[in-house]
Amino acid sequence: MLALALGACSLARLAYDNGPTLAMRWLDGWFDLDAAQEAQARPALARWFEWHRTSQLPDYVQTVARWRQLAKGEVTPDQLCAEADQLRAKVSLAVEQVLPDAAALLPLLTPAQLAHLERTQADRLADWREEHLQPRMEDRRRAMLDRAVEQAEDLYGPLQPQQLALLEAAQQSSPLDAELWLAQREARNRLLLEGLRQARTLESTAARTQALRALAQRYQQPVDRAYASMLARWQAHSCDTAARLHHLSSLAQRQHLDQRLAGWEEDLRALAARGSG
Repeated sequence: MLALALGACSLARLAYDNGPTLAMRWLDGWFDLDAAQEAQARPALARWFEWHRTSQLPDYVQTVARWRQLAKGEVTPDQLCAEADQLRAKVSLAVEQVLPDAAALLPLLTPAQLAHLERTQADRLADWREEHLQPRMEDRRRAMLDRAVEQAEDLYGPLQPQQLALLEAAQQSSPLDAELWLAQREARNRLLLEGLRQARTLESTAARTQALRALAQRYQQPVDRAYASMLARWQAHSCDTAARLHHLSSLAQRQHLDQRLAGWEEDLRALAARGSG
């Protein structure tokens, strides 16, 4: 939802209102579902979106309203990292809600469909490798900087030279190791496939739900210490960079940011209201 909110307001509302249909297409892309599987998945997706609309969107409204208040003044790296932690908690809650339905549908997946998932994962990683792991480090960092500038300007509008210099210096000193990140993603993909193959053989829905819950918890944790250390440093570095960028923002840029956040808040209020109607 937050990713969608970065686009046009009308696009975010349209996407969420058609969430079950879009989610079905997403699942079909990963698993190549047949008609019978889609028929069983549709009610589960509809239930999840109804739960999310009625119980989660009002909380998201309050979250964005809090962001608007924070953004009016100075923010600290600790505040930004705390907000990121809260977002991760919301994701975990959303995953937890879908587990029973996923456990009920899991035995319907065939070995061929899990193999399709494996191939799709490999294709997505190949695309990521091409976009993020350019052979020359200079090109790699330039691509990172371009993405950072694009994201920042979406929030603040055109950046000032001092802000551009800040982002460039931040990319040069970033602890992010793209190759280590890719290795972690590959390890997580293997973990996911192995976990799904094991869980689908369990006899009861309750046992499969518990297996999926344990899998989700493992999936969200770093696979090794090297990645965990890098991730912690990268998150702290990102929060520090964002706080310093905000400190350098002009009045016009903060007004642009407030307008962007106000659009998110308006979208979320409208979507939540439809669920309570």
